[in-house]
Amino acid sequence: MSWAILLVPVVLGTVLQLWLTSKQTTAWARELRRLRPLGATAVGAGGRRYRGGRAFVAIAVADKRITGAFTLRGFTTFARPTPLDALVGVRLAVVAGDRPVEGLTKPEREAARQAAEMLRAALAGRPGATSTTGTTASTPAGVSSPA
Repeated sequence: MSWAILLVPVVLGTVLQLWLTSKQTTAWARELRRLRPLGATAVGAGGRRYRGGRAFVAIAVADKRITGAFTLRGFTTFARPTPLDALVGVRLAVVAGDRPVEGLTKPEREAARQAAEMLRAALAGRPGATSTTGTTASTPAGVSSPA
C-alpha cells in the first residue's frame, strides 16, 4: 500500500510532463510550418543547458535576407514560440557573423548564428536557392545531402 502513495504522484507527474511536452512540440511545429513558405529554413540551438538556459531559433531566408524568425521563450515545457522581429530584414551574412543584434539574448544570438551558418553552408552548393520559397536546409555543414 505504501508503494502506491509514491507511484501515483510519479505516474501523474510523468503524464503531465508528456502532455506539456506534446503541447510545446505542437506549437513549435505549427510555427515552423508558417515559416517554411517564407524561404529556406534552419533551426539553431545556443546557450548552456543550466546557466543562462538554452535557446532555439528558427529562421527563414530569401534573397540572402531573413524573412521570418522565431524563438522558443519560457521555462522548460511551458516555453512557447515567439516572433523575433529583430532578425527580420537582416542580411544572412550579418546573422552568421560576430556582430551583436539588438533585441536578442546571448543564447538566442548563438542559436541564430548557428542557424545562419547552417543555411549559408547548405545554400552555397545550390546557386540561387535562397530565392526559392519553401525549401529547407536541414543538412548540417560538412554532410552530403542524400539527393
